[in-house]
Amino acid sequence: MYCDLRSAISEGATNIKPPAALNRLPPASQAVFPGLFTWAPISTSALTAALNLDRGLWATWRSRRLTPAPMPPAWFRRAPGAPLNYRVDHVLVWLAARRGDQLDTLTTWRLSLARDLDTDVSDPEEVRRWALTYARAAGPVVGDVRFTPAGLQAYLASLLSS
Repeated sequence: MYCDLRSAISEGATNIKPPAALNRLPPASQAVFPGLFTWAPISTSALTAALNLDRGLWATWRSRRLTPAPMPPAWFRRAPGAPLNYRVDHVLVWLAARRGDQLDTLTTWRLSLARDLDTDVSDPEEVRRWALTYARAAGPVVGDVRFTPAGLQAYLASLLSS
């Protein structure tokens, strides 16, 4: 059933973001995750804000297994609400796949290196080394995501196998 929220909001009230449909998500090329390399972790809060989505809608999609898989929760320090964390590259690949576009993890990394560091790298091993170097330099805290010591090591190892 359709509900027009515009008539239910008073003049000085904060507007509620209408939930987006899966088919209205931005293409991967237009998705912006400010301050993050594409291999970086991103919290559900930051992810839903970047995609202009309602967190409840994201949770519904996740429960229906429509979202990319989150990173292992054991890799992160406990936080209120037990938030899930994702990798930006996995989200971009998921967005591309939703539209039938071809995009892979290493391509997202190469594009991030070119855009954010003005570095043109084509060798897959060199791309992985760059990502590992910058992920290691970022350390255990990336935005609102906090790794455990063992989780950080597992994350770094996962970058080499991507």
